[in-house]
Amino acid sequence: MLLVETYLAESPNKGTGVFSKNFIAKGTVVWRFVEDFDIKVHQSKYELLTEVQKKFVDKYFWREGEFLYSSCDHSEFQNHSTSPNSVQHGQEEMIAARDIYPDEEILVDYGTFDDDYDTYKDTLI
Repeated sequence: MLLVETYLAESPNKGTGVFSKNFIAKGTVVWRFVEDFDIKVHQSKYELLTEVQKKFVDKYFWREGEFLYSSCDHSEFQNHSTSPNSVQHGQEEMIAARDIYPDEEILVDYGTFDDDYDTYKDTLI
């Protein structure tokens, strides 16, 4: 769940993006997995889904090991960058890799946390 104030807007990168409302200092925890608000489900449950549900999971969830994850807030709309301003810190946190300014898009590198990244990386901008 995002720990900083954000808003959604059209991204110059792709589709909708997540933008900071306020200044975020380098090292600030931007996102943290919050039990009972974010979703963590064993991948064995995936096979029980309909094709429509699988398409949704394929687009909005990421996989780490045997678990699929999704967030309950704007972080679902974070776009990928190979030079992100938000990076993984430990197992279930993202921190600001540098100062992030108001109205700046918060970007992450999917390849650093999504075990399925190699299967779709060529579709990203």
